[in-house]
Amino acid sequence: MNLDDQMERCDLQYCKRRDFLPFNCTLCNKKFCLEHKDLKDHECPYQFTEKKALQCSKCKNVIQYQSNQCENDILRQHVCGQIKKEEQKCNQCKVKLNELNKFQCKKCQREVCLKHRMQEDHNCIRINQTGCCTIM
Repeated sequence: MNLDDQMERCDLQYCKRRDFLPFNCTLCNKKFCLEHKDLKDHECPYQFTEKKALQCSKCKNVIQYQSNQCENDILRQHVCGQIKKEEQKCNQCKVKLNELNKFQCKKCQREVCLKHRMQEDHNCIRINQTGCCTIM
């Protein structure tokens, strides 16, 4: 593989220097070399835009945006927690399950807490090939 294929050019019109790890500007979403990574160095058109914030009336979260963006568009793009996901709970002890404390049984495919991960602790019901349940 050619090394030139892995390099990207600086997006500044008069530079075009090739770089392995260009810097991405978070405001204009362009790539720049080390020399032009700062806003003032690549003359970012968004460097002087004022940062603003608004609060979603449904989920009460604060949404940050630039002054050159339309407030209505920002609210439309915002996906708030207005549709609450049904909380997963362990069938045995009713503890709320999350990524750190849940376990999926290989036999019955149930998600239970770590305390009830053993088959005998959560009344494991294995689903056989015909789709019928059998109690272990």
